[in-house]
Amino acid sequence: MARAWTVRGGWDGHREEAALTDGLAIAGWSEVHPDLSHVKSVEELRSILKRCYRSEGRRTVDNWTHQLWRFVHQMQPGDLIVMPRKYQPVVALGKIVGDYEHRPGARPGFMHVRKVEWLKTVERAAIGADLRDSMGSFLTISELSRRDAATRIQTLADTGVDPGYAGAVTPPVDIKELLTDVSDSGTRLLSARDLIGLWGYSRRTTDAVESVNHELRDLGLTTDPDFTAVQLDDTVTVSAIETAEPNAAAATAHTPGSTSTSQDSDLTWRVGNLRRPESVMTIRRNDSLARAAEIMAAREFSQLPIVDDNRCLLGVITWESIAHSQLRPGALSLWEARADKWPPAAHVEEELFTRIPDIQKYGYIIVVDSANVVTRIITASDLAGELKTRVTPFTVLEEVERRLRIAFKKVPSADLASCFENNKKKAKSISAPEHLTMGNYPHLVAKEHIWNQLDWPFEQERWVERLKSVAQYRNQIAHWNVDAPESEQSQLIEAEELLNLLKIVTRHSGH
Repeated sequence: MARAWTVRGGWDGHREEAALTDGLAIAGWSEVHPDLSHVKSVEELRSILKRCYRSEGRRTVDNWTHQLWRFVHQMQPGDLIVMPRKYQPVVALGKIVGDYEHRPGARPGFMHVRKVEWLKTVERAAIGADLRDSMGSFLTISELSRRDAATRIQTLADTGVDPGYAGAVTPPVDIKELLTDVSDSGTRLLSARDLIGLWGYSRRTTDAVESVNHELRDLGLTTDPDFTAVQLDDTVTVSAIETAEPNAAAATAHTPGSTSTSQDSDLTWRVGNLRRPESVMTIRRNDSLARAAEIMAAREFSQLPIVDDNRCLLGVITWESIAHSQLRPGALSLWEARADKWPPAAHVEEELFTRIPDIQKYGYIIVVDSANVVTRIITASDLAGELKTRVTPFTVLEEVERRLRIAFKKVPSADLASCFENNKKKAKSISAPEHLTMGNYPHLVAKEHIWNQLDWPFEQERWVERLKSVAQYRNQIAHWNVDAPESEQSQLIEAEELLNLLKIVTRHSGH
């Protein structure tokens, strides 16, 4: 079965025109002059690169070795090839029709080639985000091996349409497999959840982000988009930090659509961290104004993004702009009735709080990806709902603690201090419920004489379990994490149930 590969046209695109004009894939590496067709092993190729690039570190040489090995030995005639254009929003698609060739008479950087039949050029936006991200690696040569990549590229070459892939991404079983996949193919797709799960984390807390960033840096890996700037189940592309060939590093900071490496990530609340619907409704530029109004009325939308055939953002239609259009003479088209002013599009890695003024002013912002494809709309209502979801656990737990302090005022201080039987110094500091933490209450309720003092009409054992569970929940959310707390919904419900019971037993306490 044919495989699919990305081969870039140089760190500044300087090989692209020659590749397209001459029907070639050109590997680059201007210091590597020898014919590589006789190289029989990765180790032999690594030795050649070490001689050519004596000042480069081991990791960089290893990275370049694997890429050239792919180009010389792993690619086969009949395989598919893509070449993202550097300064154009398009990707050239082709088929390899020849073996590796060495051209000693060519200028440096153009000696290592393969003959290619270029088939089609498509817009980046026509390619699904997951496949586009795999192509987006800064590596010169990488394999597109997952999520039916080869079949999708063939369909793109035939029809200009990416059929997409609806299935889940199978994660690597461990860190070793992740490294092997990146080494073999150049990139590895997986979800942000599966990525942090390789290091035993399920939530992106401060400790988790710091630890995973440190581990990625030590392994020489980065993610795109940043693994902290997307939803937990969104895919990210893991690749090597080192770029593919000399001089490439100088260009990465200015590459259109490029994102920061995971080493720069933090726990800033980003646009991409907000929960989003499965899909966002849009309307095409040539659709009718009546259709837009019908959709907006039926769905109770205040606005609709206007997009092209690839869902790239062109403009916005709003009820306000529709109303203004009725004041103008003649029947207006959808495009003529679009809003004159609308907020600049947002990207997933932008800090959310910097975009709140736009949401306040316009009532919404539209989120696009690196190819300007619309991915979602964030409205003032969405933001309010998200804030409510994130704030509610803190208010519930604060009220639980307040009610517990009220309930335990009847318990003598000596009994309160009994939860520190093995720490006499700490026990002496306990004179009132205000000195206790949530973790202390399960120990106190488990004591028979204290339970009797409380005189609650409930089962003691069940209350110990309730308090332990809520105390654990309190410890979890004490540390900020970028993920919406859907996974903790059952714990929040248990905390709310505990609060309801506490309200009953403290109802006549005078507080």
